[in-house]
Amino acid sequence: EPGLRTRTGRTRARRGRDVEQEITLTLEEADRGTTRKLTLKHDGHSRTVDVRIPAGVGDGSRVRVPGEGERGTGGAPSGDLYLRVRLAPHPQFERRGRDLYTKVPVPLTVAVLGGEVQVTALHGRTLRLKIPPTTQNGQVFRLRGQGMTLPGKSGERSDLYATVDVQLPRH
Repeated sequence: EPGLRTRTGRTRARRGRDVEQEITLTLEEADRGTTRKLTLKHDGHSRTVDVRIPAGVGDGSRVRVPGEGERGTGGAPSGDLYLRVRLAPHPQFERRGRDLYTKVPVPLTVAVLGGEVQVTALHGRTLRLKIPPTTQNGQVFRLRGQGMTLPGKSGERSDLYATVDVQLPRH
């Protein structure tokens, strides 16, 4: 598209417009950060760019990719591309705010008498959760620092909340 012409007939420089696009990530990709190959179309030309998504992004976060929006006119810079993050549903974890939530199956005998159960965190580590005697179905335990990566804080994580799901014996 031509730029605006001034009275002297010269094209006035105009910065390109910003573009917004949605991107869907798995919870694991959002947790550890990822690189995505995107094909961007400008003026009938398409090009592929590698876009780095930082660790810890949340649902609705915006990731700025400088200079990948619409082209500027008259030598002006291009606009920016903004990626709006959508998190795909996860079969085991739910993200609420910065924390993660999961259900943990607990055998009835362990809920009544107490004991330990294993919880697998999103980052793959197996954690041991101490279940006190007479634990009720639906009781929630906090596993501090075992949730999502916190954006901009190297190695720090939010909390993981484990909801007890008491398993009744089949016989």
